[in-house]
Amino acid sequence: MERISKPPEVRRQEIIHTAMRVFYKKGYYASSMADIANEMKVVPGLCYRYFKSKQELFDTAMQQYIEECAAPFLCVFEERGCDFRKKLERLGDLFQSEEKYSRYHEFFHRPGNEALHIMLSVRMTQYILPSLCEDLKWQCRMGYLNIEQPELMAKFLLGGIIALLQEQPANADLRLHFLQQAAERLLLCDEELCV
Repeated sequence: MERISKPPEVRRQEIIHTAMRVFYKKGYYASSMADIANEMKVVPGLCYRYFKSKQELFDTAMQQYIEECAAPFLCVFEERGCDFRKKLERLGDLFQSEEKYSRYHEFFHRPGNEALHIMLSVRMTQYILPSLCEDLKWQCRMGYLNIEQPELMAKFLLGGIIALLQEQPANADLRLHFLQQAAERLLLCDEELCV
């Protein structure tokens, strides 16, 4: 094989993107580092130079995907000066537009990858949780919300959202409407009903 020199970060990203294509075609468990190298037309040692194992490579790809998908949501949580009702509307718009256009969406939603999708959901929740907690605390300080335990509420909300998003997309609009309505009732309730 002819050696083609590329900057390390370019080569690293090339390996990640190729790996995800191979995982999509063959399935994660049926794929090997040699398959990825063959797809790239390089020697397997090159892949191992950047990643110790297929698992490390996959974890890196998943983390990049999480950061890519979460970025617009984190922007909403980190924006100050906006009450939670407006944020719920913006988050709803993001849910409708963002997910299906993300880079590795097809892989994680492919039949047979349910366990990998659940792993993605758990890690996504862990990644988003600190920003949501901070936003709920800020909303309480500003008087927009009245929640005794913002951290617990954030975990509760994200857990419910993730559970509903695990379902098949047939009733996506109905689920989104339910999520917005439930969050609004939980968070924007009368003071004596708040947790």
